[in-house]
Amino acid sequence: GGKKVIDNNEVPSITSDGPQMRIKVKDKCLELGRQSEDMKKHVDEEVLVPLIIGVASEVLNDFKEQLGKALSGDCGDNAVCVDDKESVQKILKENQNWQRWFTVAKVKGAVRMKAKTKKYSEEKLWPGSEYLGDCLRAMVVCRGGKESGDMIYQTWLQLKEAFCIKKGNGRLKNNFATAGVLKGEKHQKPPDMLMNITLNVEGCMPMPAEIQVHHEEILELKESRDHLLYEIYRAESISSLQG
Repeated sequence: GGKKVIDNNEVPSITSDGPQMRIKVKDKCLELGRQSEDMKKHVDEEVLVPLIIGVASEVLNDFKEQLGKALSGDCGDNAVCVDDKESVQKILKENQNWQRWFTVAKVKGAVRMKAKTKKYSEEKLWPGSEYLGDCLRAMVVCRGGKESGDMIYQTWLQLKEAFCIKKGNGRLKNNFATAGVLKGEKHQKPPDMLMNITLNVEGCMPMPAEIQVHHEEILELKESRDHLLYEIYRAESISSLQG
């Protein structure tokens, strides 16, 4: 399993530069304001973004339910759901044989969505909001140990099947396969998997979601590093860091 995770043939990178969703009402909204550039910007940021947030909030529990079902194993190795990430250690102590845990984040806020929408509309095509790929976000953490590679690979297979991840329907960035490989002066990202899937819920427009898959021990190192960098950033002086 571990060898398969770093094999591009077994876990291929799936890229897509196109829109992550289609919002059918966008053209009707634009026609209400003479289709001017100002109207385009207003529709994109002030109409479509709140609409996306509303739909994402509507299907948030469906996302959590579908993800939980996708991670249900045949051998009783169902993933532990963690509603509050701050309580993860307490929950894992109550489930000492856990192999994976997952959590679903709150819907991304309007300020961040609007900033991304503006960027995408400038770099890609109107409406930039259709390029948002992480309106819903989740994280799956696989336990460290000898079998961790197998569990990460199994997680990929289960999510691939459940959400039909393939070229033209989703994206996958397998950073486990590129760990330690530098391209030019780019900083190498920590080993993990980043997937963009399409959540289909009856009665709602398809909604893009991002799922991160982590190795427990690598995630702990990453979070401790990020916490240290944050402490350095907010420190008033070197002496304050020294305690």
